[in-house]
Formats: sequence, structure tokens, C-alpha cells
Amino acid sequence: CKPSPRGCALTAPVASVTMAPAAISLAQYEGKAAGMLAALTASIGVFRAATATTSFVQTPTVVGPAVPKASANLRAIVATAAPEAADATGTAPMQTWSAGMSAPVLVAGAALAGMAAACQQRQQRRQRRHADAVQMHATRTEWYRRAKRIGGDQAVFDVVVPKPMGIKLENFPQQFRKGMGVSQVVPGGNADTINRKVCIEDEPGMWVLEGDQLLAIDGTDCEDGTIQDVVDLVSNNGKDEVTLTLLRDTRKGPVKVVVMPDGAMETIRRGCRLSAAAEYAKGGELKYGCIDGWCGTCWHRERVTNMIFKPCCDVITEDWDNVMPLVIFPKPEKVGDSTFLNPRGAV
Repeated sequence: CKPSPRGCALTAPVASVTMAPAAISLAQYEGKAAGMLAALTASIGVFRAATATTSFVQTPTVVGPAVPKASANLRAIVATAAPEAADATGTAPMQTWSAGMSAPVLVAGAALAGMAAACQQRQQRRQRRHADAVQMHATRTEWYRRAKRIGGDQAVFDVVVPKPMGIKLENFPQQFRKGMGVSQVVPGGNADTINRKVCIEDEPGMWVLEGDQLLAIDGTDCEDGTIQDVVDLVSNNGKDEVTLTLLRDTRKGPVKVVVMPDGAMETIRRGCRLSAAAEYAKGGELKYGCIDGWCGTCWHRERVTNMIFKPCCDVITEDWDNVMPLVIFPKPEKVGDSTFLNPRGAV
């Protein structure tokens, strides 16, 4: 270097460095790891030959620049590669150093250990994602098969409900729609108990949703009957339970939303915000850090599909098949900072 007003200035040219591409396939990654493993094996062979006649002492023998002490992970790697070089305590003799030990061996070993660990973690993540996808697909298929599909986004199914059923029936108010349907599932009633077992505890069978059309009682057609006809069929069936045959519009009918971990259940119409169910679960109005879900503080994940739902802005659309309840768990993510950045619509 030569003197300069600000100190010592380097005059030697700086070598150019070519960066490797950021994206690398798993096969290329494993190939590089295999190459480094071969280089490390060769270096260990040289080390064995160089140390065959060298006695190691407790005090490091350093010639020239000081060599850093090996880490516990690196000592384990060398002890595994050359077990005969370890002493009686199981500690590799690389605890002490002589002039014949090369620092690049340490670098190669550490790099190889890091690459091998990263490769194993990536493979494990892929296997977990594949297993989760298979499990989710099987669960959605199971829900789909719980009801008989008759076309036109309609499904027919049976629900066995003990007496008293705990539901309210009303005639449909639409002039173009005949018959009667479920207007309310009474909280704490037998139908509500079945709903909680099926929707929350994931027991087999189907459940009752507001808006379901009543087709039959114990196999007796009552689609065009009156509410009094239904009362007579239920009262005179001579059993402690009733089999309801129900028809559900799977794409236009309401959706049963279950907010966990409290298990609060609310029926939401299509086109309504998901925040209505969240506010019902919390028993009051909620305030959000943003209006488009970017801050991540209100994120929820659905139990079966693992999809992300944002109560602050998401709307219940026709995409959800209401044969399966929408069960969401709070999974907030720190995507944005609604405190310091003051996002659009912050309250």
C-alpha cells in the first residue's frame, strides 16, 4: 500500500468474483455435496499420512499464523471419517494441531456439513408437504362423499337426531320455492350437539344447517306437506330418534363457520364478510390493522384445506362447498407492521 491522506490505500487489483446462480436444483446441490465429500476424503487421507508419525500433545504447535480451534461439530465429522484417529475419550486428535494440518480442510468440512444438513431439511420439507397434501385431499374427498350429489350443486343426505330435535322449521318465503326448511338450530339442542360432534370433533356423518330443505321424515315424503304433517310424523313414529332427509344447495346456501379454538359456530350467508363470524366468536366488534389483510395479524388457516383466510377483508363466496364446515384457526403472520407503517384503513 502507499500513503494517502486517509491512510493506507491498496494498489493491488481486486480479483473479480463470479456469483453462482441463486436457483439450484436438488440434483445439482447433491452433486456439489458429493464433490466436496470426495475432496474432504482425499484431504483426510493426506492428513492421515502426515500424522502417522506425529505425536499430538495437549498444547497446540503453531507455525506461522494461528489456526482456529475446531468446533464440536467439525470434530465429530472428522472423528466419523477417521475413527481410528480418535483417542480413548472419543475426541478427535484434531483438538491439537501441528504444522501439517491445513485450514482448508476445516472449511471444507464445515461447508460439507452445512450443505448436507440443508439438503436433508429440504427433502424433509418436501416429504411433509406431500404427506399433508395427500391427507388434505383424502379429507376433502371424505366430506364430499358424505352426501349424495344429484346435480345442480345440490346434495341429499340423512341425519339421525334424537328427540326433541332442537330445530325450527318454516315454509320457504320464496314463491318459486315450495316446501319447508330449517330456519334455526337451537343452541344446546340435540341437533346442535350433533353439529358440534361432526363439525368440531370431526366425527363421521352429516349435520344440520340453516336453509336445509326437509324432504322426508323416517323415509316418509313430506316435501309438499305442512309443518303440522311433520309434527304428526315425528310424534307418532314410536322411536326416540328421527331420521331427517335433507336437501342442501352446496354453492348458494349459507356456510357454517367455526372459529377455533373457542369452537364458536355461526352461519354466514354468501357475500357476507368473514369478520361477522369472528365478531360473533369474540362477542363484539373487532378492529383491524388494515382493510386488505396485508399486515397478517388477523390471518386464519382452514383445518382441512390449510387455506389462508383474512377476516378483515375476505367474503364468503360460492367457491366453498357447504357440505364441509369452514373451520378456521388463528395463524397470524408478521407480514406488515400496522403500528409503524400506518397502513391504508388502519383504525
